[in-house]
Amino acid sequence: MKKIDGELYRKAYESLRQWSEAKVIERVRIAEHLSPAERWQRYAGLWAFAVKISPPQSEWQQAQTAGAWEEYYDRIQKFEAWRRLRRKRT
Repeated sequence: MKKIDGELYRKAYESLRQWSEAKVIERVRIAEHLSPAERWQRYAGLWAFAVKISPPQSEWQQAQTAGAWEEYYDRIQKFEAWRRLRRKRT
């Protein structure tokens, strides 16, 4: 097995770091000129990627999420009932 040249490895790593930094700066500079639709597409792509690589939820997390959605839905129903009642009175 060959031994890795430490100096060559450090130089390659530094070059990669500089290249990555330059890419980030370029993306920031380009982002200023994107339309809202293009920005939304990038955001949606990032979100889809994050969802794809995220670990699955545990049963407890699923139960918590379902409970939060049920509570949200109940509150919306109560609000809509209140709004309909107020509209009839005015």
